[in-house]
Amino acid sequence: MLDTVGVSIELFGTARIACGSRELQILVPKDTSICEIVEILARACPSLVGIALREDLAGLLESYTLNLNATEFVEGDELTLRNGDTLLLFSSLAGG
Repeated sequence: MLDTVGVSIELFGTARIACGSRELQILVPKDTSICEIVEILARACPSLVGIALREDLAGLLESYTLNLNATEFVEGDELTLRNGDTLLLFSSLAGG
């Protein structure tokens, strides 16, 4: 079994409205990919699909981005997370 960690996903703008929640708590593999996070988010809050998550669950919609611990934008597909990390999901467009 893969090592998993508990992370918070903070939602902003339309994603927050669609989900009806400000924050989600999810378990993800410690060494994960954006696609894995998207699939887990889709299970946790299906209403995000088509709003912030691609319909095919292959990633985020182009207008959305993830930020790790409010300090760095997530770039590339692979990332290593620690227990208690926070991922911020928000629109990269002004007014998002």
